Amino acid sequence: MTRSSLGVAIIGDGLMAKEHSMALRNVRPVFGAGLPEPRLVVIVHPDEARARAAAEQYGVERWTTSWQDAVADPEVDLVDIVTPNLHHRDVAVAAARAGKHIWCEKPLAVTADDAQRMTEAAEAAGVVTLVGFTYLQNPGLALARELVRRGELGDLFSFTGFFSADTMIDPDVPFTWRTDRSRAGGGAVGDLGSHLISLARHLVGGVSRVAGLSRTVVPERVDADGVRHRVDNDDHTLALLEFSNGVIGTMQASRVQTGRAFEVSFVLTGTRGAIRFSQQDSHVLEVSLASDGLDGHGFRTIELGPGHGRFGDLWPMAGINVGLHELKIFEAHELLSAIASARAASPDFREALAVERTIEAIERSAAQNGAWQLV
Repeated sequence: MTRSSLGVAIIGDGLMAKEHSMALRNVRPVFGAGLPEPRLVVIVHPDEARARAAAEQYGVERWTTSWQDAVADPEVDLVDIVTPNLHHRDVAVAAARAGKHIWCEKPLAVTADDAQRMTEAAEAAGVVTLVGFTYLQNPGLALARELVRRGELGDLFSFTGFFSADTMIDPDVPFTWRTDRSRAGGGAVGDLGSHLISLARHLVGGVSRVAGLSRTVVPERVDADGVRHRVDNDDHTLALLEFSNGVIGTMQASRVQTGRAFEVSFVLTGTRGAIRFSQQDSHVLEVSLASDGLDGHGFRTIELGPGHGRFGDLWPMAGINVGLHELKIFEAHELLSAIASARAASPDFREALAVERTIEAIERSAAQNGAWQLV
């Protein structure tokens, strides 16, 4: 890497490859000069036609069917992992050993053991790592965390989080890697619940023990070749959370929530106030604070704007929704800034490992009919 450029290898060709390539290309238009300019050097897919098509669509200089060749490429400084979860470990460990920085989608791995191997390899190599817990980048989260830090909520005692989607309620949705435990690990709890756990840890702290229940609502699906498969990970999971500082909480992660196309939300409550947030209304944070001195009940709405997180880098006026693609630009900026200044990025592999251990504890609990499990 030179000060002016950063060579990137994108491992994978799907939706996240699209989102990551958009984010990397838009860091400079949003934030201006001053960081290394991402250069999309190579993209990887084992199918030659798909690799070639992805390179053309995303504006990548070249393509290959070998992730090993991409990781070893001397022009590559950053390995961007957007594959099914099964491949995260091998690519990340190889990238770390090659001295390459790593951007990896969540959850970090299929198992906590794999996540630990990835974390240890990256830390031993001294490379920068970032994991795609995108909602942490929302300006509303920056304000929420500041209110917690200032004591505006008093002593925290409750967190409630929802990630609800209806993407798989239709039984005709095909069987893919996301419904295959060997390739994805957890279903809704890993894919969606990992975001809720990251939000809870960001605002409250570490989780000490959990109790969970899971259901597979659609037990069988047919793949693109017409072959019927058993779905062996969860469609819907509920969990109780006990945090290390005594706060208690709940979370629901569902990919079969009829009527809810896409909802990411939480309520955080303390003895002197509460915060309510929904990504669907990402331009606002709802608060109820004793310090307002209001003689009444309910929440008031804060229109997010410049001064809240990185909102001002997008818009000079308040009240405009910040979408997922824009949050991904913020995420890419965090990564490039960390690389340029030789500091840790946030959230890194170590944080994602803690999330992975929490996921596994919830799955252990669900397998034992909701018995409490230490994280």
